[in-house]
Amino acid sequence: MAEHQVQRGNFRDRMKLAASILAGQSKAEDDAPREETVFENISKLQYLKVFSFLEQVQLDPVPDHYRLAWEYLNGGNMMLREAVNRKLDANGRLSPEIVAEILDECEGQMKVKDLNALVAESETLLAGGFKTLSKSGKESQAYAEVLQSRLDWMRDLDPADQADMPIEAQFKALLKITSQMLQSTKKASESLDQSTKKLSQMRNRLDEANDKAQRDQLTGLPNRWAFEQQFSAATIRAKERFEPLSVAFIDIDHFKQVNDTHGHEAGDRVLQLVAKTLDGFGRGNCHLARHGGEEFVIVLENTSTEEAKQQIDAVREELAERSLVNKDNGQNIGRVTFSAGVAPFNPGEPNRQVLRNADAALYEAKHSGRNKVLIFNPSH
Repeated sequence: MAEHQVQRGNFRDRMKLAASILAGQSKAEDDAPREETVFENISKLQYLKVFSFLEQVQLDPVPDHYRLAWEYLNGGNMMLREAVNRKLDANGRLSPEIVAEILDECEGQMKVKDLNALVAESETLLAGGFKTLSKSGKESQAYAEVLQSRLDWMRDLDPADQADMPIEAQFKALLKITSQMLQSTKKASESLDQSTKKLSQMRNRLDEANDKAQRDQLTGLPNRWAFEQQFSAATIRAKERFEPLSVAFIDIDHFKQVNDTHGHEAGDRVLQLVAKTLDGFGRGNCHLARHGGEEFVIVLENTSTEEAKQQIDAVREELAERSLVNKDNGQNIGRVTFSAGVAPFNPGEPNRQVLRNADAALYEAKHSGRNKVLIFNPSH
């Protein structure tokens, strides 16, 4: 207890020192006072709010914690704000593990802003290309009209006037018109080629950014943001085809104990193993994603809850038969098991309610012994 108080005291000292530096309260009180701008005052207030928040939730002022606090207090990421509020309501504080989980969950939404910027840029390029095409088309039409007009004028001349106009002069007049059109067409073609190359590069960047935005970096699975899109599309198909649809939440049992005993690197490898095992069982109608932390979510199209339970149970049994060893030090990790909750999608029921039902079934599985799969029961 005394050691904890000393740590908290040191933490407060670091916070106070950081706040005093930002507020300009140096110990050298004999320094000449300097008049501060309004902008400087506002900036200091924002920084002081961040440090105050970090102290309140018991986090050290390290980069990731600072980033979360700044986004929470000053950013426009509502998903992050809601995630932080949920954790504070549940625990009253934040931990480095919770911060990492929240930032991972919200990463997809943060990258969506970059995607939107790329989309806007590509639309601008496309608009420029269409404008160039339109201009080139109008110039071609104008060239044809001028050329036709010139030919008509020459054809309508009296034979005597035509005799007075040498063939060379007629040829030069037509050549000048044609040369001007060729130059204009060449410029339009070069502009279109440049736009096409830029658009191709941008399409590659967009595909790459889109893939990263929808992937969990650790497991390679679709992330929570991608799952939302998959789930929404699956419910639409289920209604259109009159097919059953099931959703399951899966949570690794005692995962915190693995992290605390064997370290986060071993915990990461356990997450990767479970993700790979789950990813291998699904058919083409199965959509698996990492929902955050040690939790996964699966959408099973054209699958009843009983069928979904059987499939997930088979994976649970396969995983539970393995005995894992920490390759860093040879220590025995033992069996890794998970609990799961399955719920059906009922047409007319909000998507969020289906997820809440699956989460309730998972809660029941965790609190009735773990290492089992339960189907949502409305009466519980």
